[in-house]
Amino acid sequence: MSLDGLILLDKPPGHTSHEITSFVRKITGAMRTGHAGTLDPDVSGVLPVALGKSTKLLRYIAGETKTYVGIIKFRNIQTKAQIEELFGTFTGELIQTPPKISAVRKVPRKRTVYYLKLLEISETNPRLALFEAKVGAGTYIRTLCEDMGKKCGGARMEELRRIAVGNILENQTVTMQDVVDAMWLLKNKKDDSQLKKIVHRAEDFIDLPRVTIKNSAIDSIKSGAQIAVPAVVSFQGRVPGGQKVALYSEDGRFIGVGITQISSDELEKKKRGIAIRLERVQL
Repeated sequence: MSLDGLILLDKPPGHTSHEITSFVRKITGAMRTGHAGTLDPDVSGVLPVALGKSTKLLRYIAGETKTYVGIIKFRNIQTKAQIEELFGTFTGELIQTPPKISAVRKVPRKRTVYYLKLLEISETNPRLALFEAKVGAGTYIRTLCEDMGKKCGGARMEELRRIAVGNILENQTVTMQDVVDAMWLLKNKKDDSQLKKIVHRAEDFIDLPRVTIKNSAIDSIKSGAQIAVPAVVSFQGRVPGGQKVALYSEDGRFIGVGITQISSDELEKKKRGIAIRLERVQL
């Protein structure tokens, strides 16, 4: 079995995302590995890990949204109404500066919090509150908690777990032990059944509009040619110009990712010209 594809891993706490990715490479023997959406060492949850040539597709898999469940600890006891009002204040578009421990430049950036939902206030320690947050890519939950603390007398993030990366949910993930067991079966019993269950086709997790291309254009695409109007069979729904799309052949093969140069409406009116510029060919 070719070690190429995507493992939806449930990252354990206590390790960096890079360490986990390196462990997967050593366990599977893959030529290369990479991950989508870095998690802090003490944060657990959904971490897509790509093997082989699928690492080149990670930027299309990471998704624009991440969903977390966490615990925030307030310095002063807050009522349910106060917490919900505070969460509402920090919902929507906001400006956030990355924390000192991050690897990116510490400059203010626009980020989006789609929702902040109070799930429960601890009965034994009412300064602790369980919450769920859906945020845009690049949003730091630790910073979000600290910024909320500046409005209510102090707060910090106590625990955090990522439960979704885009459309990839935690109930789809496997553990590191599952990966070890699958490789043991393959190496010692020549049984790849478990490995096939946990290694997915990376393209199945690319959440982009689908465009079907004629089989006769495949050789030209492999040679580096752009996709002309006559080569396009169909768009999936209405697609604007300048939109990233997933490209498939008429017989269902994944070709790669491109950027539309015309809309799906314009396609019906044009006879020639470039319809899609290739960004990543995966044949």
